Amino acid sequence: MVELRALMFSAMGVAGVDATDWRRAAVEWFERELGSPRACAVVAVDPGGRVVAGAMGGLRFETPSPVNPNGVWGVLNNVATQPEARRRGLARACVLGVLDWFRDETDASVVELFATGEGAGLYEELGFRPTAWPAMRLRLVPSSATD
Repeated sequence: MVELRALMFSAMGVAGVDATDWRRAAVEWFERELGSPRACAVVAVDPGGRVVAGAMGGLRFETPSPVNPNGVWGVLNNVATQPEARRRGLARACVLGVLDWFRDETDASVVELFATGEGAGLYEELGFRPTAWPAMRLRLVPSSATD
């Protein structure tokens, strides 16, 4: 799953994909969270046992709102397929598996994602729509680091 995550970040143009610190932290996260009710991963495996596609889902909890009355959000991420396994419907099957998990095993009432240009068509076919407010991001630095 970490390799698929790196593949996804590369497709998004994210810097630092080859760094080992985030990869180590990701392995620890997978080991801790995938056994919990807060996260799900669905993978496709080739005949040799190698994971060639996957999708993940996680839960985010916020104050209820008109957009999401119960405040439980699903976050679909880590959708990626190794280049040699593309165009076989594997990513779609993995995404559908994660959406089934959200629907059947969680209280999520809305699912969000960040899409690459290549993946947007699949998500639109599955019913996802662009939002009016694009994401903004602020990277926090602990106060102790600036003293």
